[in-house]
Amino acid sequence: MKRKKGRSGWLNIGGLVAVLGAAAGCAMSGMGGSDFGATQGGVQDLALAREYVAAGTVPPPEAFPVEGIFSEHDLPLQGTPCQTLLCLRTALGLAPTAAGESAAWLQVGMSSTIDPETWERPAQTLIFTVDVSGSMGWDYKEVGEYPSPGALSRLLMKEIVSRLDANDRVAIVTYGSTSRLRLSPTEATSGAVTREIDALSSGGSTNMEAGLERAIAVARDLQGASNVRIMLFTDVRPNVGATEASEFEGLVAEAAALGAGTTVFGLGAGLGPETFEAMSHLRGGNAFALFDQEDLTDLMEESWPWMLTPIAYDLELSLGASQGFQVTEAYGFPAPEVGAATAPQLNAASVFLSRKRGAMLVQLQPLTSAATHVLTGLEIAGQLRYETPEGHRVEQPVLQRVTGEEPRDAAGHYFEQASVGKTVALALLCEGMQEATRQYAADPAAAIAVLQAALDRYRADIEVYEDASLQAEVEFASALLTLLEEGAPQTDLYGR
Repeated sequence: MKRKKGRSGWLNIGGLVAVLGAAAGCAMSGMGGSDFGATQGGVQDLALAREYVAAGTVPPPEAFPVEGIFSEHDLPLQGTPCQTLLCLRTALGLAPTAAGESAAWLQVGMSSTIDPETWERPAQTLIFTVDVSGSMGWDYKEVGEYPSPGALSRLLMKEIVSRLDANDRVAIVTYGSTSRLRLSPTEATSGAVTREIDALSSGGSTNMEAGLERAIAVARDLQGASNVRIMLFTDVRPNVGATEASEFEGLVAEAAALGAGTTVFGLGAGLGPETFEAMSHLRGGNAFALFDQEDLTDLMEESWPWMLTPIAYDLELSLGASQGFQVTEAYGFPAPEVGAATAPQLNAASVFLSRKRGAMLVQLQPLTSAATHVLTGLEIAGQLRYETPEGHRVEQPVLQRVTGEEPRDAAGHYFEQASVGKTVALALLCEGMQEATRQYAADPAAAIAVLQAALDRYRADIEVYEDASLQAEVEFASALLTLLEEGAPQTDLYGR
């Protein structure tokens, strides 16, 4: 996405034995730098957090999903050219945790063999599910620096429709106090689609539950059709019917069970991050935050049509470590359970095509403090599994070993590939921002100390890279630190 408000895209070093099985045609030697990108579903940016900071307000901790910062950056892992649509590679890193404890890091890199120049987008049936409640401001049609969520929704829907063709269909569901099917699935090039979009106006409260239920009913009538996607246009502030994030998570799961994916477009200053995240990490789900016309332009340039196209489902990393070690943290997986002696299951419900090559990251440490600085002898073994859109299961083994002979840099770090160093740096910075904003209300001094330490570590870690996108994150985290030091309010963007 854009850089105008500090938004950011990540990379060093060495070689260690890594075996990623040939089941998916991806070995860990040779080059794969020409691969197209792939990223996990879920929240695709830190746009909400960046908007809070730009407005002089401290974001809530939920505005810092690590998968969001990963999706904003290109994190390629090199390897032999892949023979399948989704390519998964792994690489190892050795570097301390944020607390200074010794740790090993395993990056899972994602890319694809598609040629974006020749790839043909499959026909889509899109169910526009549109919030027309009073908070959306549909009657404010002027597009200034910050258009109303309704005006931005209208622009975005028209932009999407302009990129569809006669093979695509569009349905329109609206919801305010009640829900209504405004347009049954109709050929996308029909004038009826744009007429209905132009006719939308504000009215009533926000019964998002009713809107999604009606969209799901449309999807149910389309059951058996391929590439059905609910597109939700909302400021994600429901106040009638269901209001809890878990309730909307259930509705998205119901749509997914029918074979319909869900894309959430969170629009405007009132965006609620908990619900936004909960609706986006399930099978076929993704989410984007937009605040102005530049966001819209960037979204279409960066993510269209890739946002429509999952290339894998139920990506799982089943991982075990040799005796005396365990997985202690995971980044880029939704709600992983780690730290148990048994091998954790780490999952991403969907993988989408993307201009960026995405990443997930696992941290491993010794079980006992006496072995804090001893990683020699660590063996990481497991399986990567996923399901293709056609329903085929693909498996490939993972094996990494720490021999104790890995060449360390001046800071004592070792990264098998440059991208691992960047991925670790960004994960720790994002974690630091999340923790600082979590502590801020109760203990501002502690929050400042947490973020200052994370920022200092990040600055040191990125010195070896010539990458302007990494520096943009320094500027963003520094701006957040200034807000903490000045005692800025931690409210939503409406000042509540």
